[in-house]
Amino acid sequence: MPPIWSGRRRILLIELALLGSLQAIVAIIMSLTVMRILEGATGLSILLIATVLAIGGARWVERVISEDLGQDYVHQIRAGLVTAALTPGNTSSLGVTVTRASNDLSAVRNWIALGIVPLVTGIPLISVVVAVLFLQDWRTGLAVSAPILGCVALLPMLARWTLKCARELRRRRGRMAARIADSVMAGESVRAAGAIHREINAVSRDSEKVVNSAVQRAWATGLTRAVMVTGASISTVAVVLSGHLDAQQVAGTMMLLGVLTTPIGDLGRVVEYRQNHRAATRILVPQLQQATDFMAWDAGLVPGQAAGSGVIIGELHAEAGEHIHLTTDSPHAARTLIAQLIDGGEVSINGQWLADLPLKERRNLIGVASAHHHLERGSISRLASYRVPDASDYEIRGVLERVGLLPVVEADARGLSRQLKNGGAPWNTHDVERLKLARAILREPPLLIMEDLNLPVPDNYPGVIITTGAAGAAAGAARTWNPDGINV
Repeated sequence: MPPIWSGRRRILLIELALLGSLQAIVAIIMSLTVMRILEGATGLSILLIATVLAIGGARWVERVISEDLGQDYVHQIRAGLVTAALTPGNTSSLGVTVTRASNDLSAVRNWIALGIVPLVTGIPLISVVVAVLFLQDWRTGLAVSAPILGCVALLPMLARWTLKCARELRRRRGRMAARIADSVMAGESVRAAGAIHREINAVSRDSEKVVNSAVQRAWATGLTRAVMVTGASISTVAVVLSGHLDAQQVAGTMMLLGVLTTPIGDLGRVVEYRQNHRAATRILVPQLQQATDFMAWDAGLVPGQAAGSGVIIGELHAEAGEHIHLTTDSPHAARTLIAQLIDGGEVSINGQWLADLPLKERRNLIGVASAHHHLERGSISRLASYRVPDASDYEIRGVLERVGLLPVVEADARGLSRQLKNGGAPWNTHDVERLKLARAILREPPLLIMEDLNLPVPDNYPGVIITTGAAGAAAGAARTWNPDGINV
């Protein structure tokens, strides 16, 4: 996992530590003020009110800084998690990926914002207050600290129980999310089979397991919190029953213990957040490492220079301007082959091997328009220039006109700003396919792949065109190519 003590988070952690010390000082002033007021110094009432407001304000600022700290950390992790989901070879289901990006990152955020922060602010506060109590009277310090230390000694055992329950809940939740995602994506098939109730029952069974696991975790986390709250209560009772303090001293000590109750109770929650964080990071760490390795590998590749012309894929040699129709023994084989071509494979374009080029260089050499690719979310302008981010509006309009989409765009009041989502809604399938083709041919890459599109190939295209599906065959390819048995 990325270090917490890094960048601007260092400043936030220092601010939190200072806030903890400030609260301890204000709490001591408040305690002494209460004792003086009970002795007759009623003029200090304003100071007492000020200390109460100061503690409240410090807690307010602490909450804001802790949220900033947690969100800053999760923001860094989220980028790595999405990168891992987009790297070649990732086989995680949509439901699992969404769960990692929501529940697991929430567990990380809770540990940073609600786990580490109480430690950074609470430990200085508790230490300073207990030290002052020992200085005032060692019996008071012992009566307060002994129950707290006894409860803290139980935390390691409770932490192991909490971790076991958290890991089981996480596994159950991931399975449920995967099933829900698979059921929703297979909605048409489910309806065709009249199996909606069967799917609901299957999801309900997984959901019931999640409920049971959550309840089991609540037994562990509830006991942990109860132990720490009980420790704080025992400290209060011990001070009262010790009998060595007068009324004013008891009142002042009670004020200090009231301030300590919150950070001591937070220690129980810290254990819960820590174990949830550990359960989440067992999966997040390998994913983040995969993302780091992939980005480092891509950054280490050197941009190439054209050293020839045409396209070479295995035994296929095609020159610019050729139209090749891909035929395979099964649609699955064609899909697998094109997926490998997109990820580099053994493809040479204009004398450059795609596998040796960074991703930003590859996109200049290959354009892919596939009926099987889910369209991203965004404006028409963003989606049309997705492969060429620096394309001008003039270029975008030109390529949209080439595929016959410009009238559709101009008829829309929002024009290029129209937002498409859920795979291209509100556009129909035919317009979405034309948009995919438009961005694939933008700036005419040397290799154009049209996979199962019901569209004609572009006229006078200067590069090599590879098509699949019936529409590609009907377009009059120069030749066919059956790559079965070729390793790409």
